[in-house]
Amino acid sequence: MPLSVVLAIAAAVSLVAAAAFILTVRRGPAVRALYEKIPRERVSGTVLTVIALLWCIPNIRPIFMPDSPFQTFILPLILVAIVLASIFLNYLFARAAAAILILGAHAVLKAAYPAQLPGYPVLAALVLLAGVIGIMISAKPYWLRDWFRLSFRMPAVRWASAAYFLLLCAMSCYCAVEA
Repeated sequence: MPLSVVLAIAAAVSLVAAAAFILTVRRGPAVRALYEKIPRERVSGTVLTVIALLWCIPNIRPIFMPDSPFQTFILPLILVAIVLASIFLNYLFARAAAAILILGAHAVLKAAYPAQLPGYPVLAALVLLAGVIGIMISAKPYWLRDWFRLSFRMPAVRWASAAYFLLLCAMSCYCAVEA
C-alpha cells in the first residue's frame, strides 16, 4: 500500500478518535451511557474484528512455508475466529480497536521508515504511543471504558486525549504531503 494512503488512513482514524473525545464535552447522561457501552459493543466490535483479522493475513502467511497446506486454511480459520470472537469475547469493540491500533502503528512505521520524511521522528513517537495504547487496551479492555469515564470527569484528560489524536492526524497529513 502506498505511503500516502497509509498516512491518510492514519489521519482519518486519528480524527475520528479526536472527535470521540471532543464529543464528551456534552456531559448529558445519555451521551455518557453511550460511551460506557461502546467498549462492549458487539456489532461494531464484530466489524472491527473482521477488519483486524483480515488485516492479519499478510502477517500470518510468512509463518508457514509457501507450499504448505496450512496456507489454504488461513482464511477459513479466520472466519471461525470471527464467529467465536463475536460470540464469546467480552469487550469486543475495545479488543478489536486495540488490534486496529497495534496493526495500524505497525503499518505506519513500516511504510514511513524507508521514506525518510522530514517529520518522521515526531510521527514515529506519536504512532509508537498509539501502538502502546493499543497494547494496554488489549491487555485490559475495560481500560477503554475507564478512559472514557475519566474523560467525562476530568476535562484535562479529555482535551489531552483529543490534542494527542489531533496532533497525530496533523503529523500524518504533513508526512503524507511530504511523501
